[in-house]
Amino acid sequence: MKKKAFVLAGLCAISLCTWEAQAANISRNSIINMEDNVPTGYEVIVLQGRLDVGTNPNAVVAGVNDNSVYIHFNQSFGNVSISIYNAMGNMVYNTVSNTAVQQTVIIPFSNLASGTYTVVLTNANGYAEGDFERN
Repeated sequence: MKKKAFVLAGLCAISLCTWEAQAANISRNSIINMEDNVPTGYEVIVLQGRLDVGTNPNAVVAGVNDNSVYIHFNQSFGNVSISIYNAMGNMVYNTVSNTAVQQTVIIPFSNLASGTYTVVLTNANGYAEGDFERN
């Protein structure tokens, strides 16, 4: 009986190690894919948070260039509120996008002053935000 319990415990330990290694590979690959999804000429905005439980890190990608913010939804999140705040916490832009219909949102901001801004995405199930610099 002790021999069977020992073998069973060993198999469980091996399967846990394998599962953790696979999870590490998936996370590393997702980060690489996120950067590949931002169009040429845009700098990646690293988003913290998730718009839904169980989504992968590249479900939403964001980038910024000299003239606009680029946001792309790789899956539908329903209606998502997109807001941009300046360094003082004042909202300078807000819109709502139905991600089932519009997967890519490009926000022009030629009238914004130089400084640090935060893009905030919210929906009924979650929240994500990331900072970017406007030169």
